Amino acid sequence: MQIYRELGLYEQMRQESAKHYDEHAGIYDVESLAGKELKRYMEDMNEGLEHISPTSRLFLTQQMFEPLLRAQAIERGADLRFSTELVDFQQDDSGVRALLQNTETGAKQLVQAQYMIACDGNRSFVRQKLGIQMKGHGLLSHSLTIYFRADLGRFVQGKYNGVIYVNNDEVRGFFRLDKTGREGFLAINTAGKKGTEESRFPAKDITNERAAEILRAAIGADMEFEITLLSPWQAVCDLADTFRVDRVLLAGDAGHTVTPHGGFGGNTGIQDAHNLAWKLALVLQDKAGAELIDTYEAERRPVAKKTVDQVFERYVVRTAPELRQEGMEDEVPEPHLELGYQYHSPALKTTGLPGGSVTSDPATAKAGPGTMAYHVLIITSKEGDESAEAARPIADLLGRAFVLVVGHDGNGWVRAARSLNHESDDKLPDIAVHQLAAEGNTAFYDKYALTPSGCVLIRPDGFVAWSESNTAGTESDAPTAHERLESVLRDVLCLSAK
Repeated sequence: MQIYRELGLYEQMRQESAKHYDEHAGIYDVESLAGKELKRYMEDMNEGLEHISPTSRLFLTQQMFEPLLRAQAIERGADLRFSTELVDFQQDDSGVRALLQNTETGAKQLVQAQYMIACDGNRSFVRQKLGIQMKGHGLLSHSLTIYFRADLGRFVQGKYNGVIYVNNDEVRGFFRLDKTGREGFLAINTAGKKGTEESRFPAKDITNERAAEILRAAIGADMEFEITLLSPWQAVCDLADTFRVDRVLLAGDAGHTVTPHGGFGGNTGIQDAHNLAWKLALVLQDKAGAELIDTYEAERRPVAKKTVDQVFERYVVRTAPELRQEGMEDEVPEPHLELGYQYHSPALKTTGLPGGSVTSDPATAKAGPGTMAYHVLIITSKEGDESAEAARPIADLLGRAFVLVVGHDGNGWVRAARSLNHESDDKLPDIAVHQLAAEGNTAFYDKYALTPSGCVLIRPDGFVAWSESNTAGTESDAPTAHERLESVLRDVLCLSAK
């Protein structure tokens, strides 16, 4: 949601979500909708988030969200091709040639590009052609989603409103219902006698009659409903051996496939795109070295592996305890995975993070190279004015460029960044400079472990690239600061020394 806030979509998405879902829903485990409650995994999915994020978690279906995203993409100049498939592709040192075909007219077109990103899902044709293997926890079940309409309000209103796991002798899975309880779906992972091989194939030879039996067992009451769609799918938690072969990169489910447990699938794909987009843009603009694209896999694959393992853990605990294995990792709290994941790569001046750590607690961890620019309210000084702006989230500064946030005594850094912008002559990307006001920024200095004469450089994807605690406090320090800042920026962009 922080990423979509950068795009200006957050409020639209929040309004759309509120029409159908409760922003303060939880995650429950029940014997059946009409039966007893077994456990609560999360009481309120947004409790306490205001301290670590400028956005809330939202429930939003693909059908609701994609029209908003489509309109935004078209407005920003995207060329969207519907009813179009990738027939074949080839690559060499100069780029990628892709053969596209319109599935309605049969017309074909050859497209030439420097890079290709495969976002073609868990059965990725691109990944298979490249010979990239998927490894991990393998096939967990041939699952089934039943979309239906029914009047279930009396079972959920004022009681359950979120993700409702069902565990009984007949069915194991989860409900997602709108806040009226009249429409939603039941995702089934296993059905029938627990622990048997047959129970792992609820979608096999499925009929409306069998689906109705399973749905009735999950509801726990004999009542009328209308099944609108049966959708079989494979529950897997696997990771691609590599996210890149030469000029072709994998993103989303093509690179890492998980079950819906925890809601990490689509979110992790969004994070991939966010990490990769600015890197490709700067490389194509000749403002970064081609090696910058190598850092995509270095940063994203460890996070994807952690996510795959964590989703598997949730699948086992919430749905299939018979799959528990020796040495399984413990569950990491959701915020650690959503906001506390960390990167290690040459696109960072990683001087302060423990080597190899992938997650941390965003509520307590300090922001440093490789972490997100953790949420904090800041007060910046007005340009050429001693007065200050109103307090705002640091996220307001991010998403469009490299950002240098400078302490209120760091005038040398301000002058150095502006000089670098002026002199770079489009050879380096511009840095947006924001100096903090003299009062009201104690929380920032603490969270970012900085002194008032220090600075922090934040990448376009909102991750801290580098921080300097206590130098270049005066304008007389600007020449040294200029050198240091340019050197850091070149290192982060994987550019050879000047």
